[in-house]
Amino acid sequence: MQKPTGRVPSPTANLVIAALLGVPGLINLVGGATRGSIGDVISGIAALIYAALLVRDALHIKKTGLPAMPQARMLLVGFGCLALYLVGLLIKHNG
Repeated sequence: MQKPTGRVPSPTANLVIAALLGVPGLINLVGGATRGSIGDVISGIAALIYAALLVRDALHIKKTGLPAMPQARMLLVGFGCLALYLVGLLIKHNG
């Protein structure tokens, strides 16, 4: 049997992706709060949740050299946030 490689996600890439998700997430959240659009608020929250998770993971990798959670769980959380984001978009465009 082959031993799995010790690959870990890049903390720098996690921080870049977190910034790319966090800025529009904040814009959606603030815009939704000022306009009263629940779809924007939901989309903003979903993006901010995943961005915060990526920042947490990046800091944990820098500190310990290992991710904060297994990749399979990170993917499930990511898909959950994506689903929540898409629900927000659906509400935003149909509401």
